[in-house]
Amino acid sequence: MKKKYLDLKMWISVIAVTFVLSVVATSGSMIISANELILDETQNSESNFSSEDLSVYYSEEKKNSELALEKIKEEYGDVQPKFNENGEILLTPEDELRMEQAINQYLAMIGFNPRMRGVGKNWWNSTGFVASVIDVGLIAIGLWTTGGSVSAVRTLLRNNRTNITRMVERQILAKIGIGVSGLLNSMFNIALTIASTSVGGVLAEGLDRADGKNDNYILA
Repeated sequence: MKKKYLDLKMWISVIAVTFVLSVVATSGSMIISANELILDETQNSESNFSSEDLSVYYSEEKKNSELALEKIKEEYGDVQPKFNENGEILLTPEDELRMEQAINQYLAMIGFNPRMRGVGKNWWNSTGFVASVIDVGLIAIGLWTTGGSVSAVRTLLRNNRTNITRMVERQILAKIGIGVSGLLNSMFNIALTIASTSVGGVLAEGLDRADGKNDNYILA
């Protein structure tokens, strides 16, 4: 009788352990499935936009960007740059710090969303947005022209090609996650042929043409 009791106790223990292991395995698979579902939803949430959705967002974001740009002009528009005898701007560490600060302020004001750059063609990868970010950086150091003449913009670009190229790549576009090192030379050459009174405008359009698409979006 005692042996039967021990055998029964052992079988009960085996059954209990098996049950616990099966519960743990099931729970683990449920957790994995739930995590996979959450991940899928997160990844897909950024791609489930219709063309109408993007159009509405584009208009709203463009308007917000225009308002924010005006505020940047009010705050930094009086900055006076210093040039050498060749018409090249003399940049100081304070200038570069001010430029970084202005760009950060601008992106914060408009609620910049870097993830949206990878969701089709939208405001965040449009030439309009890229032009505005470039203009903000140049406004902060006084190297910005609008409402002037086409020849003034071209002269500014020619005299400051090296500085502007470096700033656009490393300190301006890097802020919004656009890598264009292979396009910079073409961008500048094209920009010099565009008739516009906005430095940011001609550079953004130069990038648009340099990426081979010329569709008002950059690398999208």
